[in-house]
Parts: sequence; structure tokens; C-alpha cells
Amino acid sequence: MRNALKAGLTVLLCLAVPTLLGRPDLGLLCVTGTFSVLYAAAAPLRRRAVTVAGIGLGLVVSTAIGAFTSTSVALFAVAAVVLAMVTAGLCLALRVGPPGSYFLVLCAGIAYLLVGEHGTEAWLVPTMTAVGAAVAWLVTMVELIPDPRRPERQAVRAAVAAVAAYADSEPGPDSRPLHRAASHALAAADEALAEGMWTGSPELESDLAAARREYLDRSSRATLHFVTGEEQGWDPHNPDAARRIDAEEGLSDVPMPSAEAAERVENALVEDDRRSIGSLRRRLADGLRWPGEPWSVALSVGVATAVSIIILTLLAGTEQPHLYWVIAFSALVLHQGGPRVARTYRALHRLAGTVLGLGVFFLVTVVEPSGWWLIAMIVVLQFTIELLVTRNYAMAVALITPLALLVASGGTMPEDPLSVIGERLLDTVIGVLVALVVLWGLGRRSHHRAVRGDTRRVLTELAEFSRGEHQSRWEPTLASALRDLNTSNALLAADGHGDSPEARTAEAVTYAGYLMLGTLDEHSVRRSAPRWAELAAAGLPSGWRRDDDDDADIRIREQCRRMGASLD
Repeated sequence: MRNALKAGLTVLLCLAVPTLLGRPDLGLLCVTGTFSVLYAAAAPLRRRAVTVAGIGLGLVVSTAIGAFTSTSVALFAVAAVVLAMVTAGLCLALRVGPPGSYFLVLCAGIAYLLVGEHGTEAWLVPTMTAVGAAVAWLVTMVELIPDPRRPERQAVRAAVAAVAAYADSEPGPDSRPLHRAASHALAAADEALAEGMWTGSPELESDLAAARREYLDRSSRATLHFVTGEEQGWDPHNPDAARRIDAEEGLSDVPMPSAEAAERVENALVEDDRRSIGSLRRRLADGLRWPGEPWSVALSVGVATAVSIIILTLLAGTEQPHLYWVIAFSALVLHQGGPRVARTYRALHRLAGTVLGLGVFFLVTVVEPSGWWLIAMIVVLQFTIELLVTRNYAMAVALITPLALLVASGGTMPEDPLSVIGERLLDTVIGVLVALVVLWGLGRRSHHRAVRGDTRRVLTELAEFSRGEHQSRWEPTLASALRDLNTSNALLAADGHGDSPEARTAEAVTYAGYLMLGTLDEHSVRRSAPRWAELAAAGLPSGWRRDDDDDADIRIREQCRRMGASLD
């Protein structure tokens, strides 16, 4: 409710003040900048300030691109495709979070339509977008003045509660969701404290440290528990962690670290996360690794938007003022990444929501609101969108659709609303269907390639770590490489390929890396350096077509198991 009120207030200020001054048209132009208030709405102070300001700047740039390319359909099409690709990749790499790059693409199209069809001066659109973005930044920051540490305190409180629930459980399969929830809550609390106020809070840091000790005590108790016979596919050393092992060949069976070693590993991961949190350069270096999800998502967005433009042009002709709609919806299906099944469900939700939203827009054209009634309607739409966006995305899209159409029309109701609705429906269906074809065709092996790339990086970092090489704060570390590999491997497993050679090798390398980070046996680590260097230099298959284990996979898993035995 708090975030929804904040979104509604931002739009109200941008619409009401120009209307009182006799320029309601300028208020509508400001709305494109107010979309930045939807980002990082519950984030801690520093991350919120940077994210909302960055998105605001991005909205200004995207509306400038749309406005100044409005003289040529072809020029706008090329610019919009490039914009959709770049913003999708950057938002994923920087972990911007929902709603991602969608509004950056949509607002470029709105600017294109306002200038090309409604005759708005090109310079005026990005200028007023900047005003709206500035208001959004002020509103979202002013909200924290009474209690600047509220997001930090809420994150720590959530971590303490999650750890308490985990601590009250008994080791075994039933405690796995509680173990994951506690681990994620602790990581979120660490991130909130690192990205909150510039000065730390001893009280919150003490509460979080106590929760982490309780979490580690409970985790160490799980290492004494052995899983029953029907659960032999799970690691008996830590049943709470739910780590899958290869029951047939045992090549992935690398022991879990002891409780003490696990604590050292978690400390190393947390410290590395804090390094990346505090450095935009480091976060970009980690996020834009090749091959990685941001690159594959950017490529799929580029292909889907370009193909959608071609199909729409063939069906409806070359002069398409509503070209931006098909671009926005092609990007909308793909831009946030994640498992393909989840993205498919999101695509169907967005298609259904858009159809419903077009119906809502038709009702709006029947009512024909103007003046303060139009302002009230836009405020209510923005408020409800923020209220629904994390609860029911289809319903949120149903309201984003009429809001975007109202802003793009400059507040003027179309003379033939059914024609507009038919055009937007055609654009939506083309954009969503093309995006789904690209997702299940071009993107079919992207997670395999990402896992292979991250596995190679971890092997390189293992070789450097075992040699004791010093790394600057800007360089990737073993901890960051392990985090990236764990993330990409989880996406591969979510796509149903958890038993693939890529996934099994990645799992073995991940846990060998954890053991290396957590051990105090430096002699064994140094002695393994030549072997890790050899494996890092070996050719690892890309994962494009092979379904069977390669010799390199077998050698890597054998080395991981050997290393685990020497450090156990």
C-alpha cells in the first residue's frame, strides 16, 4: 500500500501542478518520467537513490531517441531494436529488478507517437520526462526521511524470523524449504545493510550476526543427520541443503564442507557480494560476463523485435505509427530472463492482461474523461498498477495498457477507438507469438552455454586461488565466479536439464570450490594448483549438441572428488 500511494502521489503532482498553471498537456508529458517511481520501491536508501535516478535518466534518453527518430519509421525501428537489446542486457546485468527494461522501450514508443502523430515538439518530450523523473526521485527519497533505516530493519527482521523458523525444524527433507528461505533472507539482509545508510547500525548488525550464528548452529546439526534409504539421491552430509548427487557414477559426489568451513565460505561469499554492491564497475564486470544470461536475453530480444517489425510491416504496411507496441510486447516476454517455462507463463498472462486492458481502454473512450477527471483516472491507474504488479501481473498489465494508450494519445480520445484497439491487439499477438517462438527456438541452449562459460571461469579462478595469486578489488574472485555458476546452473535445472553433463560438472566444480574457500589446509590447496591449471586450459565442450559425458567432464569431476577427499 505504501508503494502504491507513493506512485499515485508522484503522478498526481506531475499532473495537478501543470493543470493548475493552465498547461495540462505538459503534465501528461511528465507521466513518462514518473514510471521510474515503480523501481526499487522498497529498496534501502543508497540503492533506491541510484536505481531510481538511473532509470529516470534512462527514460529521458529513451524518450529522446523516440522523439528525434519520429521522422522515419525505419530509423525508429532500428533505434528501438537496439534500445530494447541494450536496456534488457544492462537491466539484467545490474540486477535492476522488475519492471526491468519494459518502460524504457515503451516510453521511447510513446515519444515517437507523440511527436510523429500528435505534432508535439521533439525537445519537449524528453524535457518533461526529466521533470517527471525528478519528481519521482524526490517522492521516493522523501518517503525515507522519517525512518531512513526502515528497509534495513525490515530485512533484518525478516532474516531473524526465517532463521528462527529453520532453527525450530528437525534435519531432513522437510526442512529444505526452511533452509533455503533462511539462507536467502540472510543474504537479503546483508545486501540491505550494505546498500542502506552510509553509516552502519551496530544494533542491526548485532541482530543479523546473532541470526547468522543461529543459522550456522542449526546447519551444523544437520551434518550429523543421515538421510533415510529412499533419499539416497540427496547428500547425507547435509540433508537440509538438498544437494543432488550422481548416485550411479559418484563422479559428482564431492563432500559438503564442515560447519566451520561452511561458515568461512559464507563469510567469503558475503564479503565478495559487498564488494560488488559497492562498485558499479565490479557489478557490470560480473553481470556482463560472456556467455551469460544478459547477453542471451539481449540477443533474443533483438531477434524477436526485429522479426515482429518485419511481420507487422508485411501484414499492415510500412507506415505504422503504432510500431512501438509490437516492439514493446516482444521485449516484454523476454527481457527479464529466467526459466523458459516461467517466461512462457508470463507471456500468456501478459497476453490475457493486454486483451483485458484494451477492453478497459474502450470503456475509457466511451466515458471520455477530461480535465480533472482524466487526472483522477490516471492517478488511480498508477496507484492500482503498483498495488497489483507483484500480486497479479496479468491484472497489472490490464491497467498498464490503458494508461500507456492515454499518455501516448496526449489525453485525446481517438475518433475510432475500435480501430485503435484492433491495431494494438494485432501488435500484441504478433509480438507475444514471435517472442515465444524465439524463446523456445533460439534460446533453447542458452542456459547450457552460460553454465559452460561459468564453469570455465570457476576453473580459472580455482587455478589462481590455489596459486595464492593476489586480486584487485575490480577483478572477479573465486567467490563471485562460484555465485555466478550456482545461479546459471539453477536456471539450467529449472529448464529440466539438471541431469545434463553441463549441470553435473557444474555442481561438482561448485562444491569443490566451496571446499577450497572453506579449508584451512593451505598445503593441499597449493599442491592442487598444477592440476587446476591443467583443467582450466583444457577444452570444455560448449554444450550445444552433446548429451553424453565428455572426457573433460569426467576428468574435472574426478579432480573435484579427489580434492574433496583430501580436504574432508
